[in-house]
Amino acid sequence: MDPITLATAAVAALAPYLGKAAEKFAGAAGDAAWKKAGELNDGLKARLAGHPAAEALNDLAQEPDNADAQGALRQALRKLITSDPDFARELAALTQDAAPTGGASFHNEIQGNVTNLTQAQTIGTLHIGGKQQ
Repeated sequence: MDPITLATAAVAALAPYLGKAAEKFAGAAGDAAWKKAGELNDGLKARLAGHPAAEALNDLAQEPDNADAQGALRQALRKLITSDPDFARELAALTQDAAPTGGASFHNEIQGNVTNLTQAQTIGTLHIGGKQQ
């Protein structure tokens, strides 16, 4: 998994676990995903202890719905993933199965002057107006 995707997946799994949506997360994700998100949180706390990225994790714990806190942790994790292959493997293992099941998660970060933007994902069969496309 590339660094941006891995960091995004980790933050996407952590934010609901840490936030007000924790009870909904537990219900939607099920016990296994809830446990995995807890392991991810505990694993990151232990791994980041004494590292500057620990501040980003603490900030997210204080304000899990804050987009800036989420972005700061994503950035810190991305840097660590890029520079430390062992950390990347650990994080991938911790992140696996930690997100709620169902649906898809997207992270778009757009900066500057954008005239045209296209995002696509293979979603399977698409039905528009009753006709298969």
